Amino acid sequence: MQSDVIIVGGGLAGIMAAFSAQADGAEVLLIDRGSIGVGTNSILAGGGFAAPTSTYGPDAYIKDTLKVGKMINHEPRVKLVAQEAPGAIDFLRSFGLNLMESAEHYFLRPPRSDVIPGVTLMKKLAERIKGLDRVDILNSFYVTEILKQDGQVSGVRGLDKSGRKLSIHAPSVVMATGGGGAIYLRNDNQKRMMGQGYYLAAKAGLGLWDMEFVQFYPLVMADPRLPSMMLYPFYPKEAKIINASGEDIARKHGMGDVNEAIMKKRDALSAVLFEEGSAGPIYMDYRKVPASEWKTYPLSLLTKIKYDFRTQPVAISPGAHFFMGGIRTDESGQTSLPGLFACGEVVWGLHGANRRGGNALTECLVLGTIAGKNAAVHSGFQHPAPLKPKESEASVPNMPPADKKLRDLSRRLKETAWNYAGVVRSEERIKTGMEAVELLDRQLDSTVPKTVPERKLKEDLKSASFILKAILTASLARAESRGSFNRKDFPREDNVNWQKNSCLIYDRKKKGFSLSHHPVINPVGK
Repeated sequence: MQSDVIIVGGGLAGIMAAFSAQADGAEVLLIDRGSIGVGTNSILAGGGFAAPTSTYGPDAYIKDTLKVGKMINHEPRVKLVAQEAPGAIDFLRSFGLNLMESAEHYFLRPPRSDVIPGVTLMKKLAERIKGLDRVDILNSFYVTEILKQDGQVSGVRGLDKSGRKLSIHAPSVVMATGGGGAIYLRNDNQKRMMGQGYYLAAKAGLGLWDMEFVQFYPLVMADPRLPSMMLYPFYPKEAKIINASGEDIARKHGMGDVNEAIMKKRDALSAVLFEEGSAGPIYMDYRKVPASEWKTYPLSLLTKIKYDFRTQPVAISPGAHFFMGGIRTDESGQTSLPGLFACGEVVWGLHGANRRGGNALTECLVLGTIAGKNAAVHSGFQHPAPLKPKESEASVPNMPPADKKLRDLSRRLKETAWNYAGVVRSEERIKTGMEAVELLDRQLDSTVPKTVPERKLKEDLKSASFILKAILTASLARAESRGSFNRKDFPREDNVNWQKNSCLIYDRKKKGFSLSHHPVINPVGK
């Protein structure tokens, strides 16, 4: 097995990088811890792509993206996406995908109304990528380390499905690992999205930017009998968010109907629902929605779930949805470590303090294409040595199974993230969370996994704990509220002191972060 470019992550960003790298002549190895296209957040996407359209120019797109990001976006990145997005949309259309233009977005229309658009998208792209001669697929491989040699990337190391440690060498590596929403008790991410990419990058010496900014989607199902998935927009005008007394919460707090609150006041709505949820359960109430609405998207998706949404309100909660922060790259998609590229949610810059709806998929399209192309150029088609198995780790001692302890630690870690680094934060909550995660860390370190799934679960929890500490550290320093970031003890946005980006560098010897803040690059009006 040979490769010029290794791509870690088989979601939309990773697949786009693979298309681009092989088109430039590189031999590509596309790695995923599960199966390509299936286990990523891309498959859950609602199918909206924010982008310039025939009636909505690049300048308007840039202005609106910066506005939603509260003016701490990396403006050169926003301009780059505005420039490249139309071509990326055309590329998707070349596969026969039905992308309909609206005023400020393109929307993917699946062939059936009861199918999530992301499923249609990822099935089509996975089918095409698997048929390409210069792309090899490696499923069920868990990357644990980015390899370096002479100051640049030399490949990756990880565990194969049998638990063997393997090193794979290549002159270019693309990180397309997604975000970390699943570290939270309430989230709408795939359950494996535990921040592995951030963890790998930080261990390799890279900075993590703006990790305090986590977007929460207000309407995620919270009934323990149901999947933890978002209730997709748009919502019938008859739908209401209510508390146990039947009060219309959106109108109670002056936010209009559900669609108005979601489109224009999403972060405020999440904060309101978080506080209301502390006093008692909250629900989405579809009982007055006409029968005809249940035949069309998105309500048609709910008809496949074993729950009578037509007669019973469903318990909801805000849920972790998207990480705005991450790894910094240049315009070629390369990080500060030569040969290491990144794309998709793991990358910082486009979103600022909050992500505009539709920009997640657009980011994957554009930055995946750019990273793949430049990773191919950087590799120089060196055709490195074949994959060589290394010795497996020594067998673990004969001890009681660790699975129960690991799952208990997982639950407690998610609760810690939710309670202390969630929708609404404060100095007291953050400091309490830091103490809690340090205790969890010590217990995790003392746990010895016995099986391959246990080893991978422990690696997930190490990533999650690490990323939670990053979020808490950056959150404690930012003495304001901005975009998705809500400090109860600093409720106002402070442009005089805090129109800046945070950067965390991990010190492996001290096992802690150093934190710095940097003026925003090219803020509008300056």
